[in-house]
Amino acid sequence: MPRETKCRRVCSIPENLRFIPEGSADDVIVLTVEEVESLRLCDLESMDQDMAAERMNISRGTLQRILYSAHKKTAEALCLGREILIDGGHFELSEARCDCKKRCSLCRFSQGEPDPE
Repeated sequence: MPRETKCRRVCSIPENLRFIPEGSADDVIVLTVEEVESLRLCDLESMDQDMAAERMNISRGTLQRILYSAHKKTAEALCLGREILIDGGHFELSEARCDCKKRCSLCRFSQGEPDPE
């Protein structure tokens, strides 16, 4: 019997959930919220995979699988002119400020949202 999927912690849900190329987009590529979070932490915030995995409360191997999937989907959408839709996934919103040494610059708590504590 497979293990239950662990919720991945994300700082916030992206503001823009749909990206449409010029012209017509025949197919839609669906990125999950945790795939976008892995891209944000590793590529935009320049965190190493160990730190990003700790931030998302998952193992490094799981983060790597999520990140590779996100890279593949993003490359397909950009190279083949597909629409990107951010939707779904198995995640939970972070309930507190990040405790890691390097705080992320796009964390919803950095943007003036009050700490729920």
